[in-house]
Amino acid sequence: MRTPLALIAWIALTACSGTVEPPDPGTTDTYALDPVPRGQGFQFSTRETEVPQGVEQQDCYFFRAGELAAANGLPDEPINLHRVQISQRDGSHHMNIFRVRTISGLDPANGTFQPAANGVGPCFNSANWADWPLLANTQQEGTVDWTYPEGVANVIQPDEWLMLQTHFVNASTQKTPQNYGRVWVNFWTVPKEQVKDELGTLFVTKQSIRVCSKLLTPTFEGGCHINSPSPVQIIGANGHFHSRGREFRIYSWDGKSTERPAEGQRFYTSESWDDPPMTHSPELDITVPAEGGIWYTCSYEWTPPPVGCQALDEFDRKKYSTPDRLLDCCYTFGPQVDQNEHCNAFVYYYPKQDDVTCF
Repeated sequence: MRTPLALIAWIALTACSGTVEPPDPGTTDTYALDPVPRGQGFQFSTRETEVPQGVEQQDCYFFRAGELAAANGLPDEPINLHRVQISQRDGSHHMNIFRVRTISGLDPANGTFQPAANGVGPCFNSANWADWPLLANTQQEGTVDWTYPEGVANVIQPDEWLMLQTHFVNASTQKTPQNYGRVWVNFWTVPKEQVKDELGTLFVTKQSIRVCSKLLTPTFEGGCHINSPSPVQIIGANGHFHSRGREFRIYSWDGKSTERPAEGQRFYTSESWDDPPMTHSPELDITVPAEGGIWYTCSYEWTPPPVGCQALDEFDRKKYSTPDRLLDCCYTFGPQVDQNEHCNAFVYYYPKQDDVTCF
């Protein structure tokens, strides 16, 4: 991600002084988004998040969309999200926005800002948002600016809690050069009269992955069945893994076959773990047949862990109760970049379906 000249100068000065101070709030931050004009949507931005060397900082922010919408002149009615803009400082590992559903360890009642560091805290435990639908995400450099196709909107209820999760890394495989992270999101809306189809999303994780010293180049596969009686249109997709990841693929699937779809059905490929592409409309517009879905694969190459094999084995033993005789310096599913791996697929489609099953 780009590093503005003003921040380069600030980094140099703080490096000489031996201390790191947050950017001066009185200066212009070139990462910041201009606010949405009154009556056309609203903006949410995070606080300045300190990310010292050796730290992975993952913070959860809760907010009610209706309160921000009302403050910016929108009526008290469902919010029809038609365009999203996201900007984040260099060092961001991911930014996800979820719609809060079942409360399990991560509760807005415990505060609208809930920070966590180095894998410790409710904001690092993915089981806490297991059934929370995805609203928006990015892992890309620069600013994401995506307008959905005409007539398509993600409909948010005004009293609905949303959770924005931001993960900044300043470790061995990824750096936060400014030592402070921040994210800005603009939500642009359209009147309900313009909405013809509601946007649906998929956020699916393959948690049985094991990338081990004696299984150097494994590939794992999974899929989701979108139980729709009519075809659906896929208009957005990206994949997510950590630094052992080599290739992420997503395919259109007929919902019937038990083998990976033909390569002609592939609509997404990523070979970049730290800056995976986000493919979306108008370039992406794939028709999935009725009762079909998506199929995804994650391929890896084992590399010696920066934290050492003992740390990987200890995590494997505690998290997955793996017996000592099977410990093999394995990267297993978990949140930390240097010692865990991920295999996550993000897909956006319409019209939204309530019956989706993943395997």
